[in-house]
Amino acid sequence: MADKKAKIGPVKYLDQVRQEGRKVVWPTPRETMVTTVLVLIMMVMFGIFFFFVDWFAANGVTFLLNIGSPKNPGSGIGG
Repeated sequence: MADKKAKIGPVKYLDQVRQEGRKVVWPTPRETMVTTVLVLIMMVMFGIFFFFVDWFAANGVTFLLNIGSPKNPGSGIGG
């Protein structure tokens, strides 16, 4: 059977929320700026990486699909 939790009123709930909020350690403005810059640098690095992965994949698929096709379709037999 499920545990039955005691219900608390809204005033006590808000008091508990306030107590938990006091325990939070907020980052300094410098820490926030450093982590923001690091995230932006990582986004650029991932963007460059995935650009090249996509480019290689697209060119690889195009190469594979063109392996069996004739270079000049109009110069075949009967053409």
